[in-house]
Amino acid sequence: MKLTTSSGKFLPTLFVIGAVFFIVREPAKAAHFAAAAMDGLMKVADSLVTFLSNFG
Repeated sequence: MKLTTSSGKFLPTLFVIGAVFFIVREPAKAAHFAAAAMDGLMKVADSLVTFLSNFG
């Protein structure tokens, strides 16, 4: 039995557990955070499309 865990499996698992805990304890804040993150990703994607469309 291996007692040590690799960080490749441990850190994502810890992150998911923390995220689920946050969603259960603060659903309104989690929803706001998710909406803000999605808005940020859409702005980055829009900027990338604009940048690439001006190449040629």
